[in-house]
Amino acid sequence: MSEKETFRVSVRDLIAAIGQRGDLAQAFVSRTRGLVGIREHTRIQATRPSGYEKEVPVSIRIDHDLFFLDIFGRIDGMMVTEDRVLVEEIKTARQDPTFLCQNPLPAHKAQLKCYGYMVVKKKGIATIDLQLTYAHPQSKKTGEQTKTYSALDLKIFFDKTVAAYVAQFKTKADWKHIRNQSIKSLGFPYEDFREGQRELAEAVYKIIKNKKILFARAPTGTGKTIATLFPAIKSLGLGQIDKIFYLTAKTLGRTVAHKALTDLGKKGARLKSVILTAKQKICFSPDKICDMDTCPYAQSYYTKLNQAMGEVAKHDLFDQSRIQTIGQTYQICPFELSLDISLVCDVIVCDLNYAFDPRVYLKRYFDTATYKITFLIDEAHNLPDRLRSMYSADLLKSDILNTQKLVREIAPDLSACLVKMNKELVRLKSRELEKNKACKVPGLFPDPAWDPDFRELTDLPKDYMASIEKFVVKADLWLDKHPKSPIRASLMEFYFMAAAFLAIARLFDSHFRFFIEKKGNQEINTKVFCMDPSLIFSRLIQRSDSAILFSATFFPTAYYQAILFGSKEDPKGSDATKPDTTKTDAINMAAIKTAAINMAAQETTAQDVKNILPYSIVLPSPFPKENFKLLIHSTIQTTYKSRRQSFSQVARVITQTVDTKPGNYMVFFPSYAYMNQVVDIIEQEGQIENIQVQAPQMSEPERELFLNQFTLDSQVLGFAVMGGIFGEGIDLEGTRLIGVIVVGVGLPQICPEQDRIRAYYEECNEDGFFNAYQMPGFNRVMQATGRLIRTETDRGVVVLIDERFTRKDYKILFPDEWHPYEIISNDLELKKKLLCFWGQKNKT
Repeated sequence: MSEKETFRVSVRDLIAAIGQRGDLAQAFVSRTRGLVGIREHTRIQATRPSGYEKEVPVSIRIDHDLFFLDIFGRIDGMMVTEDRVLVEEIKTARQDPTFLCQNPLPAHKAQLKCYGYMVVKKKGIATIDLQLTYAHPQSKKTGEQTKTYSALDLKIFFDKTVAAYVAQFKTKADWKHIRNQSIKSLGFPYEDFREGQRELAEAVYKIIKNKKILFARAPTGTGKTIATLFPAIKSLGLGQIDKIFYLTAKTLGRTVAHKALTDLGKKGARLKSVILTAKQKICFSPDKICDMDTCPYAQSYYTKLNQAMGEVAKHDLFDQSRIQTIGQTYQICPFELSLDISLVCDVIVCDLNYAFDPRVYLKRYFDTATYKITFLIDEAHNLPDRLRSMYSADLLKSDILNTQKLVREIAPDLSACLVKMNKELVRLKSRELEKNKACKVPGLFPDPAWDPDFRELTDLPKDYMASIEKFVVKADLWLDKHPKSPIRASLMEFYFMAAAFLAIARLFDSHFRFFIEKKGNQEINTKVFCMDPSLIFSRLIQRSDSAILFSATFFPTAYYQAILFGSKEDPKGSDATKPDTTKTDAINMAAIKTAAINMAAQETTAQDVKNILPYSIVLPSPFPKENFKLLIHSTIQTTYKSRRQSFSQVARVITQTVDTKPGNYMVFFPSYAYMNQVVDIIEQEGQIENIQVQAPQMSEPERELFLNQFTLDSQVLGFAVMGGIFGEGIDLEGTRLIGVIVVGVGLPQICPEQDRIRAYYEECNEDGFFNAYQMPGFNRVMQATGRLIRTETDRGVVVLIDERFTRKDYKILFPDEWHPYEIISNDLELKKKLLCFWGQKNKT
């Protein structure tokens, strides 16, 4: 007889699984309070009398015929005396706590009764007092409901609850058996592994098995998606993990993952997978502010959900189209439906936000340790900038004033709060910016980057922050009491903006700065800005049991280790320039979790986390070197001061490159202004017929129209900006693209904000220019050149235009596939090298 398998479920998930009832608005009670909920719990627990135990772990094992079911949870508080045992569950809420105590949510009562039964079962007592406490974090108001239950009543409730769950769980267990059997016999879905692909897949499997982190640099064409998904799915089938989160920074990443999952399904893999789409894109009412109290698709959501979930058994892969179809059929919110479907899925493909952004991360997965999760983070070179954005927040004077005008007549108390907020902002601007004008630090901002209307603070302005806090508290209560107000939707939009600003501000430490900037005559912007995301990321990554971060431009890997984990290894050392498959010291997930927990308790320093490094692997390009040619034009200067003189020179290089070998080309510039100047010159010459130019804020149909011009037999010259929508993520195979020209080294625009990042790293005794400008710019260059060779048979040429590419500090960053490159200095050399390359016999 085979040994019975053990499954685990938290009390919270147990209750959620057997079905809630009612509207989404009811389930939304604490969703906007997640960031302050822990603090509110701690505050209430501190008011309890001596002998009160907090955060008490409880568990019970159910011995089923086919499996063991371990049910676990953590009681917020318990008080044991000689004649009484009291168990308390604390819930933060946006509604009036007194009202909620009279009308508690069924899920909250059920969770508390399960905890009560687990305690009476363990202690062998006949009765127990159960207390449900609701707390409003902003007003600090609380309400309590206490009832006495017999052990028998709780047993009847618990047994009925577990029976309902087991009935569902048996269906899940049956599915899991089918899934694992299919994975066991699953072979690699394509004809053979590409060069480096098997090595990456083996490394990923070992990383997952040993609960570690891998930094993987795999050049374009390696097949990173399937090389990471395939071994992760094998690990899933062996029970090493419960869920795979495939995290992407771009829409194309989700498209590629969708294709890989589809191909695996064609080879026999039975996997439940979901592609999460942003709420704005999947919503049936995208033009309206999301208000679950009034949205028709939120009404009776949980009542209709059980029927909708019946569709899950009919399909394995749930993308936007399928989820919207189900949502329309049952008239329920498609975004919330996708999240509920994800609970029964093995693979969740979504944006980085859903794992890391404090505003929208999926609490159902990351607030409890219910699942063994693996992160597969695609295009992970985007992480530093994305993390800075996620953990930064803006608040504009114009938004404050517009909201004040909105509420002036209807909500005078809120209006007074906003008037006070504006006064504090104006006072802050006057004090700090006047001080700024008088104390310019020589050399801090290269002219004209230094801006007298920009000021950096290392501490939060207390009076200004207090005024925002006061508004949020009052607005919170007002919104609860006025669900039908005509200004509710607009007020809620600003309320969420202010609440998010406060939430980020609560994380403020030495890794953050507060910026105030005057824009034009009237506008003032305040910003809480994350300078260094390394400490935050070292905490966020512990949400997984293992993680694989991969990108074609993860090079040099030590730079990304330093930015994301704060390592002090020299990212520009000579070893970093070589394709190296050896591993650095491992980062053990248990070690980083312990370090982060200790650091939160102030028992260690940030350096304890920063000294931990992950494994890294750098793979060679799988494509023949003779199919790729890199030329560096060394005599053209594209710096800001020299650009005007370079327009005609750059235009000449472009036309000569295209004339030598007609076909499809992309030219990448550091800015729209620079690009448009060169485009004008080429259009005036009239030698090239089909010119496509990227415009700011192009819609998806416009993007598709742009790319559709590049066909296998067309001759298109496309112009785009580095770091933009066409600078990475596009896939033009074969003769759809035969050449890429990159103008400049891609440096981010010099501005006070970016220069403060530079100064921050210099204060940390690191190379500020490298971290803030050079490496982010060079990554844009690598992304642009990576658009060229996409398959084994592609051939193409890259021309880099800028004398800086010939400097040692840039050449040391060149990846292996760029070698051997050639330096040219004039038109004659360019034409000669191009003719030589295109004249070669195609050896593939």
